[in-house]
Amino acid sequence: MPLDPITVDTGTPSSATNSGSRSRRSVIREGVLIGLLALTLNLIGNGRMSLWDRDEPRYAGATREMRQSGDWVHPTFNAEPRYHKPILIYWLMLAGTAIGGDTPFGARLVSALMGTSTVVLMWWWGRRVLGDRVGRLGALVLTTMPLMVAESKLATTDATLTFFFVGCQIALWELWQRPSRGAAAVFWALLGLAVLTKSPAAPVLLVASAITAWICGGPNPLTYLSRLRWRWGPLLFAAIVVPWNVAIFLRSHGEYFNVAIGFHVIKRATRQLEEHGGFPGYYVVLGMASLFPWSALLPRALVSAWSGRKETPLVGFLFGWVVGPLILLECVRTKLIHYYLPAVPAAALLVAWRLALSSDAKLKVPSWRLGRFALAMIATFGFVITACLVGGGLRFFPSGMQAPALALAALIGAATVFSLRELSAGRIERAIPGGIAFTAVSLATFAGWFLPAAEPYRTSAVVGHRLAALETSLGVRSLLSSYKPPGTIFALGHPATLVQSWEQFLKEVNQSGKILLPLMPGELSRLQRNPRFITEIQETVSGFNVEKAQPETLYLTLVRPNTSPVATGPSNHPVTR
Repeated sequence: MPLDPITVDTGTPSSATNSGSRSRRSVIREGVLIGLLALTLNLIGNGRMSLWDRDEPRYAGATREMRQSGDWVHPTFNAEPRYHKPILIYWLMLAGTAIGGDTPFGARLVSALMGTSTVVLMWWWGRRVLGDRVGRLGALVLTTMPLMVAESKLATTDATLTFFFVGCQIALWELWQRPSRGAAAVFWALLGLAVLTKSPAAPVLLVASAITAWICGGPNPLTYLSRLRWRWGPLLFAAIVVPWNVAIFLRSHGEYFNVAIGFHVIKRATRQLEEHGGFPGYYVVLGMASLFPWSALLPRALVSAWSGRKETPLVGFLFGWVVGPLILLECVRTKLIHYYLPAVPAAALLVAWRLALSSDAKLKVPSWRLGRFALAMIATFGFVITACLVGGGLRFFPSGMQAPALALAALIGAATVFSLRELSAGRIERAIPGGIAFTAVSLATFAGWFLPAAEPYRTSAVVGHRLAALETSLGVRSLLSSYKPPGTIFALGHPATLVQSWEQFLKEVNQSGKILLPLMPGELSRLQRNPRFITEIQETVSGFNVEKAQPETLYLTLVRPNTSPVATGPSNHPVTR
């Protein structure tokens, strides 16, 4: 069957689709309900899960130290400068923790609100340019995309950056349509906030999107560039970006820019850092997995958009928004799937557009070109995930995780069967709400039941909390050596001394008289054999290291110097590597 391009009524895109009988109140109610659904998925379970190593505890810990020190310019984590990202995310998380407390829930609140705001913004804009139906469906698809939900639940920069990026893109589209002082002001303000969130990420992705869109039949960038109010726009941008950058330059003597730009921008673009490399096509493969089930329909939507790119500039604009960042990020050496998040809202809108057109045409999915691929992907992913959850629930997961695993398996299995049946029969009008409902309930079950059930087995936070309790009961302070995940430092509640050398270890033990250490089995064995020290195991913590994907056991050990005159021992360092 030949490809039918995506098309749009270019006369009155909103009025042609929206029913005139719909009242303003019903439209507002729709937006509120979509926002509440997104907020629910973004918040559920957040207070019952400790922060995920490595990034979440670093952001949350730096926010805590900023609040305690009263220094709103110079971020630190574990009492050391943290120059990874600009300052805005810490300021926003200060507000989040003021509302939600110095807890994982409070630390994640900003991302949840920003993710929800992105959904509502795309709903509003989708209705403006594609009509009520596609705007509503696009927002619901975005709400239930796993990558969007996951990043909106993490205390990191990506959900916040995505909101600012989406606002910039919409402002550029409005400026291409007509000159607008308001749209220009919004663009420069949001671009400044984006740069104050994650340095040059937003400007670089905007350029990649604009160039790709122009090549593919989208708006000519010269049109909206000429309408950006260059007399005062850059001044607005500078007013947002420059003050803190000057302040941190002076405070850090330039070291901030060496780290934030030299390492985290230039080196990440040119080298594979922190084991975050990737193969060619990384973002395609990981994107298909992290946007499932809607990713099954994305290839068809993109091919249709390519076929219809000359029908209206809007198609080229959305196509460039999806593909431009993909091409750029594939060229970057350090690869992480959340780098692609700013392009995900456009992908959701294209999928919704494709579904609406296919529903109107009463097409059975197998008759699409790439339709069989979509069905095969839904079947493969759905049944493989179901089988893994059943196997894990019956044989591998701890007892506390078995029930949520089996419940998830039942949900995903039922969703797979339902989707295959309805799409194959061409009942897209039934498949769409059913797919949204099944996906939303599955995501809520995963975040609200399955992940919290795994919490007792995640060692980093448990170790930190137990060390804090032992510090109080024993009157000692904790040191960290080989085992030092950021999650443990955050759960400990205060900066911890990191032992870097054998000489430092000796000094700390001798000066303090006794110290508390989380030790791995090999470290404990070596220390016990050293006659210079007396070791007393206070608690044993066994669990799972999520980052390393392996079980681990830690011994929370009280270490004292052996004052016996015969206490001598080897000079090797038993607790640092």
